[in-house]
Order: sequence, then structure tokens, then C-alpha cells
Amino acid sequence: MGYEKYLCGRRKNFSIGKEAAARILNSVGKYFSQEHEIEFVTDIGSWDLIITNAEGKPYKYTGSSCCDFEVDGVDLSDLIRDTLGMPDLFVFDGNFKPDRVDKITINYHKLTTAKPHALINDLVEDCKWDYSKKLVLDRETQTLEYFQDMGSEGILSRKYSGGDGVVGLLDDLDADSFFDCITENDPGVIENDVETKLYEIIVDFKKRPRLVIKGIFDKNGLPDDFPEFAEELLNFMQRFGTGEILDPAFYNKTNRKRDDYIFCSVEFNEKGKSYYYLTEDDTLKIGDKVVVAVGDESHLAIAKITKIDYFPEDQVPFPINRTKPILRKCTKDELHPPQPIFVNFNEDL
Repeated sequence: MGYEKYLCGRRKNFSIGKEAAARILNSVGKYFSQEHEIEFVTDIGSWDLIITNAEGKPYKYTGSSCCDFEVDGVDLSDLIRDTLGMPDLFVFDGNFKPDRVDKITINYHKLTTAKPHALINDLVEDCKWDYSKKLVLDRETQTLEYFQDMGSEGILSRKYSGGDGVVGLLDDLDADSFFDCITENDPGVIENDVETKLYEIIVDFKKRPRLVIKGIFDKNGLPDDFPEFAEELLNFMQRFGTGEILDPAFYNKTNRKRDDYIFCSVEFNEKGKSYYYLTEDDTLKIGDKVVVAVGDESHLAIAKITKIDYFPEDQVPFPINRTKPILRKCTKDELHPPQPIFVNFNEDL
């Protein structure tokens, strides 16, 4: 396409500094100096590029405005836009990529006011419990931070840093519709004089202006898609937990001696009665599902291991000759058996 078909819509000359210029030139030069493919699509616009080397020799390239070029894991178009501070610049991809969420900040404030139970009169000063929570999910630092201000009791904080988890959480969000719909409370809702729960959510996007929403922290006051977001976030945080350091299943466990017997306590129903079974499998863990024999006729059943203990022969909690063995660990098919298929035969067919 010839330039005579287009008019210059904007021209800007400015200094970006040596480091920024080197970052762009090195990345562009690195990409186009290697073997690469350039897409050509009609009716979406095109770009032309001239790279001049140190000897003054020019190299010309052209392509359609839909190219995703990447250098060392960084999108080349985004690198140029971010370095120049021009988020609306088209560059190689035409700036057609969807927007993304870069940062989410949630502030929560709860205030409870009550009078002492023994002295309820107008002369007694109200008791107040005032605390706040804050959660920050940040793409740039790849961190999730949680703070809880408990007043005189102190501040609790947790921080998750590094890895792909935080970026993955943000990538899964639809930036074009995220938190954009709130049902809002009916004007007739009764106000709570004893307790107030308020929130503020700040969302920073790559392209769109910052979104700030405030309201009452309840189902109607929050964005309609907040429950799904909260569930994903909670699942992510619970994956790490407190670890083995505070788990009684680990700190109450002793190392097994060579002649010890392994007794597993198993349950067939949640919070049901537990039963002892023997095993020689050192790889079994608390929480594993296993196959065991039940009753005099030894019917097979699935049970969950709730405790594992080691005992020498003279201290076993149940006679060895009367304790049944764990047969094996459950397979995936045993945990999730295929559903039967019912066929309805029609005589008219």
C-alpha cells in the first residue's frame, strides 16, 4: 500500500532517553534478525518498518496489523507502548488485543456498636468494634497481599509472591465486563444501626480508566460476579494453608521403627466411627481413600484414612490376628465409577 492513500493523523517527536531507546531497538532488532513469520490479512490495516544497521544499510519489512511478535516472553507491541507511555499506539498488532485487569484492591470496613449487657442505659458509653481488611492482587509485582487491622489486637498480614498463580487469576478475568453490574439494594431495605459493613473496590486495567466502586457489603451491594471471583480467590489462598508446621497429623507423628506395625484408622462416613486396619504400605497418607474388607463375609468397601500410627508388637491397640489388612489404594475408576446407561427399547423401531 502506498503512503499517498493516507493522511498523517498525528506526529510527535520527543526524547525517551538512552535506556528506553536501547530497550526498544534491541528487542526489535533481535526479533527481525531471526527467522520469523509475518501474517498478511486484508482490510485490517498494515504497517511498514525500516531498520537501519550500524553500517547504514536499511532493511524493509511490512505486515498486517494483527501480528503478535514476542521477544523473550514479552509482547513486542506492548513493550513499545509501555516504554513510550502511549497505550493507544497501534504498532504491529493494531492494538486489537482485548483489555486486561492489572490490579485489584479491595478495602473492607466493619463497625459494630453495642451497649454492655449489664448496663443498658443512655449514660453508658457504647462499645465499638472497628476493624478493616484489605486485599491487593497485583500483576506487576506478581503478588497477592492480605491485611487485617484488628485495632489494639494488632495487624495480620499474608503475602503470596512469585509464580504464575497471581497472573493466572488476573488473566482469567474478562476485563470488558468485570464488576460492571451491581443489582443495588432496594430503597426500602432497613438500615442496621448496630453494624455497618462497607467496601471499596479499585480495579486498574491496562487500557481502560480505573474503576472505583463503593457500597454495602452484601449480595445486592456487591457486583453480581463477585461470588465467582471470591470463590476462585479463596481456592487459590487455601491451596497453601499453614503447611505441615502447624498440622497435628505431622507434628504428632513419630518415625517408624523397622519392626513396627502400621495401624490406619479409617472412616466409612464423614465424622463416623473409625476402625483399625493394618498395612505395610508406607506411601499411604491421611486423607487417602482405600479399599478394605468389611464384615464376616468380607464385602469390599471404600474408606478414608483419618490417622496413621506405628506400634511395636507388644503395644498394638488391637490383636494382629483379628485386624484386617488394607487391600489397596483406590483407583480413579473406583472413586468415580462410570454411570450406568439405560436404553429404552421402543417396539415401534
